[in-house]
Amino acid sequence: MGNIKKIREKKVERKSFFPDWFIWSVAGIWGFIVLKNYYSIFKPNFNNLEIMLSLDQYLSIFNFGNFLIFKHLLSIFLAVFFFFSAFAAGRLVLLRAGLVFFNFLEEIAFSVALGLGIIAYLILLIGAIGFLSGYIIYIIVLAFFIIGIIDLKNHPSQSIFPKEKLSMPAIIATVILVVAMLINLSGALSPEIFYDSLVYHLGVPNFYKIHHKIANMPFVFLSNLPAVASMLFTTGLFIKDEIVAKLINYGAGIFTCLVILSISIRYFNLKAGIYASLIFYTITHVMIGSWSCGSEALLAFFGLISLYGIINFSDKKKIWLILSAIFAGIAMGIKYTGLFVAIGVAAAYIFSYFPSLRKTVNNIIIWGLISFAVVSPWLVKNYIYKKNPVYPYMSGLFPKDSTSDYEKLKGFIAEARQFGTFSLLDWVKHPWNITMGKIPNSEHFTPLFLMLFPLIFLLGHPPGILKYFIVYFLVVWITWSVSSTMIRFMMPAYPAAGIIIAYYLAGNFYKSLKKILLLMVLFVCAVNVYWAGWIYYIQGGWQVVVGKQSKKDFLSTTHSSYPYGYYAATEFINKNLPKDAKVLFIGEGRSFYIDRMPIVSSAHDLTPIVEFAKSSKSADELYLKIKQEGITHIFFNMGEAIRLGKSYKMFQWDEKSLDVYNEFWKKYVKEIFNKDEVINGNFANRVAVYEILSEKEAAIPHVPPFNLMTEVVVKNINR
Repeated sequence: MGNIKKIREKKVERKSFFPDWFIWSVAGIWGFIVLKNYYSIFKPNFNNLEIMLSLDQYLSIFNFGNFLIFKHLLSIFLAVFFFFSAFAAGRLVLLRAGLVFFNFLEEIAFSVALGLGIIAYLILLIGAIGFLSGYIIYIIVLAFFIIGIIDLKNHPSQSIFPKEKLSMPAIIATVILVVAMLINLSGALSPEIFYDSLVYHLGVPNFYKIHHKIANMPFVFLSNLPAVASMLFTTGLFIKDEIVAKLINYGAGIFTCLVILSISIRYFNLKAGIYASLIFYTITHVMIGSWSCGSEALLAFFGLISLYGIINFSDKKKIWLILSAIFAGIAMGIKYTGLFVAIGVAAAYIFSYFPSLRKTVNNIIIWGLISFAVVSPWLVKNYIYKKNPVYPYMSGLFPKDSTSDYEKLKGFIAEARQFGTFSLLDWVKHPWNITMGKIPNSEHFTPLFLMLFPLIFLLGHPPGILKYFIVYFLVVWITWSVSSTMIRFMMPAYPAAGIIIAYYLAGNFYKSLKKILLLMVLFVCAVNVYWAGWIYYIQGGWQVVVGKQSKKDFLSTTHSSYPYGYYAATEFINKNLPKDAKVLFIGEGRSFYIDRMPIVSSAHDLTPIVEFAKSSKSADELYLKIKQEGITHIFFNMGEAIRLGKSYKMFQWDEKSLDVYNEFWKKYVKEIFNKDEVINGNFANRVAVYEILSEKEAAIPHVPPFNLMTEVVVKNINR
């Protein structure tokens, strides 16, 4: 504790190798170049603020007759209940292991992280043995909650908090941060429209919920990716619904800020923690990721907490090494890019701690073995289902899977990478192009990193603790930058970047320059919040939150980032089809919101109806295959089918298979529901539900339903 105090209280005027006039010149010229170029492209229209801040449009939330506020409060309460249970589970283990925390923030951070891991792997175990149910999950979460209350009473937390007077900039930073958190909270309370989530982050947990177990989804390869996040979202679905699952993801962003604050209080100061949290949390892509069920927010949290553990590690406190390894393993269990996080943490230890070579090797081996043990259940699951532990990668080394389209999987990997042949020149230009939105999906990224990172290396030699964050950031950034340009995949590096920048903003050196830079940081962060708020506003989910639009109406129509709404059909299915109905999806990969068994495929997989038709010689044989699969109904999304058919070649018909399909359609299909979408007076889409007739019903002469596939989808794809 004494050494930590010395680190925090040491205030030295750090001098650079460069003269002050040079640093001021670089700061002024480079800052002007970056901000001028950035805001000429992403110039905020502050007239939009008047639109967003018109309060009358939000007042419908206070209509107590619709109970909206109470529904939101219930969801928030259940999410808090879940997180306290995770805290209790983790704290129970850590205190029994003899861990002594610096303060209650550190206790909360590590306890919640370990508790989330415990719950995720418990759900995996329960699902693997086929006992997934709401009753069991409630019993588990409630048991941890009760144990936590008792444990807190017997072993109270030490509520030590620094008595540090906040400056006006720190207060403004706190206000901006709170506004960002409130916008994200509203987003988390809105219906889920994130495509990846509807296909697999929530689509797969929903599939498990329907089956009450971990079950194979042969035509959704994404179900075989590491799924710690999906296990937590499965818990949220069983506790209540997707809103609780979204709040769990939202909570990951909040707890990442708490970890940043805890690290800063322990090793730097409170102001550094506030500025670092602001820089991290107000990145537009972090905010967008916080109100959807993705995996990046959780990955950022577990990556940072793993780094925190390795920083706390010493020869006398080896439990921190174990904890760091566990959290690195959980990070790799969230998604494959968690490997970059693990490499970053290991590199930070090797290049910053500097023990003897023998100790370094021994500790890294121990750390690596523990991390591998934690991630291994996901590798085993993949091997069981796909005979490839790292499916869909390294497919050339393992047996091919009959339900996978390996050409399409190559397309997925290329889509995730977002670049073709690696070019050194492109890599050098990478930071500029990302910042200026010249690479897809990087629009509205923060200019702070490009503006400040070259500068901070002119401001003097960083302290030893900061080296951990510099090495971690550089390794995560480099490994990411040579594998992808998808900006949200770099989210685990953002907290470290925030801490590095904040250290120089809150340090006791170059005070005049620091004040100017701080004003620029506050401005940029406030504008980032504006952009995230505007994106959320035009997506329209807030209208459901405040009661201006029903969930059904919102999800049944097209919105920004939500093409060809399909909810009306799933609602019909949920309300009108028997509980044992099995629904074949055509032209739609998003299976969330349905509570009947779906046969669904993603855009990067083989398409079931096409494969069934290709393996059938006649309509009758196709009918028998569909019956053997237990399929009772068909759900068709026409607009989405055209989009996926054009962009992803979802329907690889040949003449024979299409003829078989057409004959089957004429003889064995009956339409029982359809809904058309009209945009600005023009027909835009149709969703429809069909019943598969029995042989007896099919023998009776009838008018077949309109064949959307042949008459609309195929013609539009080929046009």
